[in-house]
Amino acid sequence: MSRATRRGKEVGEYYDRYAGEQVRLVVGRVEGRLALGAFTPQAAARPAYFMFLEWRDGRVQAIRDYRYVPYIADEAEFEAA
Repeated sequence: MSRATRRGKEVGEYYDRYAGEQVRLVVGRVEGRLALGAFTPQAAARPAYFMFLEWRDGRVQAIRDYRYVPYIADEAEFEAA
């Protein structure tokens, strides 16, 4: 698995790649874990992919972005919060 570490401004630069897309993020849970479900016009009924958030001391410590492995969303149950 690829794992890149970004801090501060680099985090915003990473997510700039999403700026030109039509995506709606919904907070929810997958297998009990906090997740953002990414809904696109092509996948309006189910999330097209997920992002998992890890928190520590009230701050996001890690984001696992599964944008490029959409089969995970096909097999998971997403519960909107």
